[in-house]
Amino acid sequence: MPLDALALYHAWNALDNAASAQLRRVSEPDELKDIPAFYRLVQPFGWPEPKMQRALLRMVFCLSAGKNVIQHTDKSEKHPNGISLGKALAESGKINERRVYQLLRAEWPNDMVQLRRLLTHAEPKLYWPLLAEQLAWWNQQSRRELLENFVLALPSKKNT
Repeated sequence: MPLDALALYHAWNALDNAASAQLRRVSEPDELKDIPAFYRLVQPFGWPEPKMQRALLRMVFCLSAGKNVIQHTDKSEKHPNGISLGKALAESGKINERRVYQLLRAEWPNDMVQLRRLLTHAEPKLYWPLLAEQLAWWNQQSRRELLENFVLALPSKKNT
């Protein structure tokens, strides 16, 4: 049974301040496993098989960047598939291409640490289920997709 990404997003935003503060203090995704608040947050979604546990850790670690750091927006006529992470980072105007490229090259868990830093800095408005799916299957292809979406969403530079 797939994880209801929007329900996880709303559960994160409904956490009390003490629980969310505990989760924000972790410096790497695996540290979440040492915090009871993490298990209380994910309990309604069940504890998946080991492969999906890593996906759940990635999702919660990114959400734990802070309340309202990731701002969910619904699909619209302008964005029928929702706003991707790459596009949202580019539209924030706060992230440069070099930082996205560093994320692309980083290994576990540094990739997630860098991603959370980008999220904290950019405070992106995006379609959370799309990001959750990208985090669930986080691999080289999804990282390239992030870079591709980021670069294509940047304003074009005109030659003068």
